[in-house]
Amino acid sequence: MTAHDLDGVMQVELESFPLPWSKESYLGELKNSFATYLVCDLEGEIAGFGGIWVVFEEAHITNVAIASQYRQRGLGTLLMEKLEAVAREKRAQRILLEVRTSNFPAQRMYKNLGFIPTGLRKEYYTDNKEDAIVMTKFLI
Repeated sequence: MTAHDLDGVMQVELESFPLPWSKESYLGELKNSFATYLVCDLEGEIAGFGGIWVVFEEAHITNVAIASQYRQRGLGTLLMEKLEAVAREKRAQRILLEVRTSNFPAQRMYKNLGFIPTGLRKEYYTDNKEDAIVMTKFLI
């Protein structure tokens, strides 16, 4: 992801998340040495994006989003596999993420990728006080 991608990223962000990040947040993330952000570019259109932080042995998925017209085509899985490759390249031992308890499609995808539930963050999402399931994939 580059600053040039942000208009397309923001379109996907706004349609995907009840609490969207701001463009300024992404500009800050692009300067963060721990962060890597990837886009899924289909003929010049941003179809999705994902981000990961790798700090020492732990990686954390910050977000993954696919534009509604491109969902259920394997792009989320592809992005997650690419983010896992980043984690492995940087020698992370595990990858963590949070997912809404109501987001069953994402939970299913993460389980299919080898993530397991390892915790619960009570009232994690501030828009509706929904809990987050912490899921982890161990890489070693």
